[in-house]
Amino acid sequence: MRKSIVLVIFLLLIWESYGQNPVFSDEGMQKVRSGVFQKLQESVGKHSLTNEEKRRISTSMGIPLRINLANNQSATFQYLDETSHPVYFTTLNLKAAKATETDALQEGGSLNLGLTGRDMIVGIYDQTRPKSNHNEFGNRVSQLDGSTEEISNHATHVTGTILAAGNNANAKGMATEATGWAFNWDADISKMTQNSYDPELNPGGHLVSNHSYGNLIGWYRDSNQNWSWAGNEGVSSQEDYRFGYYSSKSRQIDELTFAKPYYTIVWAAGNDRSDVGDGSKPSDGPEDTIGPEGVAKNNITVGAVSLLQDYSAPSDVFMSSFSSWGPVDDGRIKPDFVGMGVNVFSSAVSNNGNGDSYATLSGTSMASPNVTGTLMLLQELYHQRNSSRYMRSATLKALAIHTTKEAGIDPGPDYMYGWGLLDAKAAADIVINEDGSSKVIRELQLEDKGDYQIEFISNGVDPIKVTIAWTDPAGSPAPVQLNPGNLMLVNDLDMRIVDESGTVYYPWSLNPAQGSGAVATRNGDNFRDNVEQIVIENPSPQKYTLQVNHKGNLVNGQQDFSMIFSAGVTDGQTSTLYWIGGNEDWENLGNWSLESNGQSAGRIPDAGTRVVIDSPNPGQAIQLNETANVFSLNVFGEENLVLDLNQQNLIVKNGFRSGNQNMEIKNGTLLLEGEVQKESILDFGQVSFTGVDIQFNSGRWQVLSMPPLDKFGINAAEVEVQTDRIIMDDFILSSEAKLNGKLNTIVFNNQFIIEKNAIVGNSLDLVFSGANGVYQDLQKLEGISLTNNGGNLAIQASGIFETMNLSGQTSILAQQLSVKSLLLGADSELVLADGGTVDVFELIGYENDPGGSAIIRSVGKAFINHNVYNKYCFEGLSVENVDLLGDAVINLDVQSKVVNAANWSNINCEDVIFVNFEARFNCAGGITEFINLSEGNINSYNWNFAGLGSSVIENPTYVFNFSRTYMVTLEASGPSGTKSFQRNISVASNTLNRPNIVVNGSQLSSQLPAANYQWYRNGRPIEGANSRSYIVDDGGTYQVAVIDEQCNRISDVVVVSGSEDLTPHSRAGYSIGPNPVSNKLSLFINNDYKGEVNVSLYDVRGSNKVLDSFIKNEQSIEYLMDFNFPSGLYLLQVHTGGELHSFKVLKE
Repeated sequence: MRKSIVLVIFLLLIWESYGQNPVFSDEGMQKVRSGVFQKLQESVGKHSLTNEEKRRISTSMGIPLRINLANNQSATFQYLDETSHPVYFTTLNLKAAKATETDALQEGGSLNLGLTGRDMIVGIYDQTRPKSNHNEFGNRVSQLDGSTEEISNHATHVTGTILAAGNNANAKGMATEATGWAFNWDADISKMTQNSYDPELNPGGHLVSNHSYGNLIGWYRDSNQNWSWAGNEGVSSQEDYRFGYYSSKSRQIDELTFAKPYYTIVWAAGNDRSDVGDGSKPSDGPEDTIGPEGVAKNNITVGAVSLLQDYSAPSDVFMSSFSSWGPVDDGRIKPDFVGMGVNVFSSAVSNNGNGDSYATLSGTSMASPNVTGTLMLLQELYHQRNSSRYMRSATLKALAIHTTKEAGIDPGPDYMYGWGLLDAKAAADIVINEDGSSKVIRELQLEDKGDYQIEFISNGVDPIKVTIAWTDPAGSPAPVQLNPGNLMLVNDLDMRIVDESGTVYYPWSLNPAQGSGAVATRNGDNFRDNVEQIVIENPSPQKYTLQVNHKGNLVNGQQDFSMIFSAGVTDGQTSTLYWIGGNEDWENLGNWSLESNGQSAGRIPDAGTRVVIDSPNPGQAIQLNETANVFSLNVFGEENLVLDLNQQNLIVKNGFRSGNQNMEIKNGTLLLEGEVQKESILDFGQVSFTGVDIQFNSGRWQVLSMPPLDKFGINAAEVEVQTDRIIMDDFILSSEAKLNGKLNTIVFNNQFIIEKNAIVGNSLDLVFSGANGVYQDLQKLEGISLTNNGGNLAIQASGIFETMNLSGQTSILAQQLSVKSLLLGADSELVLADGGTVDVFELIGYENDPGGSAIIRSVGKAFINHNVYNKYCFEGLSVENVDLLGDAVINLDVQSKVVNAANWSNINCEDVIFVNFEARFNCAGGITEFINLSEGNINSYNWNFAGLGSSVIENPTYVFNFSRTYMVTLEASGPSGTKSFQRNISVASNTLNRPNIVVNGSQLSSQLPAANYQWYRNGRPIEGANSRSYIVDDGGTYQVAVIDEQCNRISDVVVVSGSEDLTPHSRAGYSIGPNPVSNKLSLFINNDYKGEVNVSLYDVRGSNKVLDSFIKNEQSIEYLMDFNFPSGLYLLQVHTGGELHSFKVLKE
């Protein structure tokens, strides 16, 4: 019987040509991502079998560990899929670089960028391992998982396409100086989670990884060139259900990319389209032939094409005969785009892996590394020009898709070529010439129910093109079946463009019902893909509004998305000028060119000029001699550069971006004057500022990076700061200023000024680090925490501080200041204005420093009001002319000075009496337990239960009969005096029934069953008596309480005598009368005992009513007791010597 086997193979179409060589980081989403990552790590186990586990499954199921395939290929067993069928993995550039125009980015390329991938790390996951010491790799390739398996020609070829140095010029890789981390394909997801890039958790991980393998699905040829079928007959006898199926492996890829939003996974689409089979079942192709890994939403799935000549039209791109096509089962666009994958010449091995060689191979396995290496260079370029930041993977994907060359018969995307042929040069051009206007790269966030909009005016000439992409939360695989149509898109973002007349422009979308030949339409929302693109080929010169919103509710409450925008925009930019001068003046006409390193344009920048300084001479200085006005300023390169403003104003209208880490701007004012209608970008990178005043005068600005500044002011502008911390001398917000974004910490050295009506959108931690400073908040902001780490800080006005953490000297000049938590350092000095009050709402803290110099003082008379009942003991803190108000008890040690300051304690801390208590089981009819929390040197206690009763024991109990609020008072006395504390005790209704006690000889039992019990004798709990029954050993009053989580309920008293009820004569001379009693009760004693007699009387609650003693000197004596008590049953106990005699007494 033939077993149905799930295989993984992207077959190679091979024409080998061997030649011997003569000589590869907002606090809510991060938590979500961490949670997804944790779950992913827990779930990868079933896809990460050890060799022993594979051998055990192989034996139990009778399946081979290795299958020999055609063309000397093989497949190896990896894991069991959702249906418990075995999954097997198998393998699936001068010319390649030219096809995707990657060569334009390389050394000697037309863009003059010289990108090599130096210091960039790429992950190469493949069959076994590449030949890491191949002459093309130098020492740049390492086998990180320690695999010692046979060297793979396939893995070596893939690695070469990505990063070969080009010793053989025809085999030059995409990123010739990149570092390659190689892994075999075993437990791939697990290895990817551990080694991928994360700006916070793993900044040294691989940023992009290549995967030129996948599930061998449907038809394949075995080693004898015979057709075999890998489908699951139990699901379908005609088609392998895994074509286009979103599986648990697809989900894991999406979970990983969601958890690590900067990590890009590139996967080969597969080579199944031409697998026709032996005729017993339908052929695999042409459509719906992409395996589960390629079906994932957040990766980049790559198809394979060829070019016979330089690209000039879509017809120049030839689809390979093998590359797998979509649609996937839910109709999404896959592959994402295509790369060069036919007759790719790259590194290879000979002599069983011992020799270096080269080979020409074809397959999506070859197209994928062509794309991977190219994406590495685009990240390198972005990193250079954007303050050492990398793009999110969604941004990189959107950029690549936005700039693809059109391929296929019809415009727009399709299920064969995806979005088209990768065009590295066009993508690089967006990065290089991003101006915040006509070319824009944005990383944004859409809140639940939110709506992102921008307005722009088209020049009516250049097409409008907008692409958005987002890393979508992982989908939920449909139950295993053939072609389930369940949509895998979780957060459905919608993009539209609306013109002035109300015409709506929609994104491209495909209808999977039309199969692989579906023609893209633009007549409605795209509800399948997490990539959307709108193109307006022939716009009118009018205003357009770009809108991004969403359907339903956003999972996680928000969704990050990336946007690439290109258009001809009328916004004031009229030209671009490049600096070509030396150490010369800005105003010199000969210093500016229309192109980089070009000839002089004979003009200087004006308000419409995009200024680019990209090739300054080392140590160069540019000087202004008068006010300069530019549209935008862009500085790149690595050479030392000084821009001397020379006490002049530099006015920037639209944006400032610096990728030069060695630039200084000094001596003048930078005025940022944008427009409210659009957002301008400010990315200072690592520019150093000396003596520069930066003023946001107008417009909407997004600040991506900000080094330490001298002076920072926002006037009539809205500024969104995307960094969490900024440092400056002066920070000033004027009355029309708006500040928001991710900023949470501001360090200032001189002034922090907020004028009335200024708007700050988030809570801030403010840190003063200067010698002398001023804090003035006339808007009285909320959510501000202030730390004084410097010298003298004067607070002139403020709102309610969350926290004040003070060192140095802090002077409160306002008459009133409020703070939730006041924390004083060991060397702090807090100075209050004469007549001023500081209200502390929650706590006061002090860094104890015995003998220290910290002080709270006032030049006149001031007050600290802390109306929270807490006890504090501080050592080394003195107070002068400041009274303490409120309920707080603050003790300063005896070495501290308290001068003209009332209500501060100044004794040893252990002697300070601080009275406090809590109560539990506050239910009517139950025993309320009082827990004494008092501290200090205490000799006695006195409880008053709302005037209804009292006690002198430390932890008493009391029964409140009714549900209401009672005022309970506790007094504690000691050597330092008497202190009291009152607390309102709210007694709730009791849901428990009152238990009855059943007497059976010496055994007492609760008639009422309950979760918990507590027995009492003479009103006090019996330790360990927590069962339903209790055996009585001694006489006394007994009660039982039934207890649940909130209440208890106490029974009536059962009086147990020390012996049976005997006559007075048989009681050894003890008797009482009358019984029942009315007003007087007599105790008669007639025996030989002489000495002290102790008499106690208890009511049914166990409360003591009489406690008396007398001396018996005669044979016979009568003790008379006033019985002015309520009607009921009582217990009289008489102690004489070692004897105890008990009597039941009934009061009528």
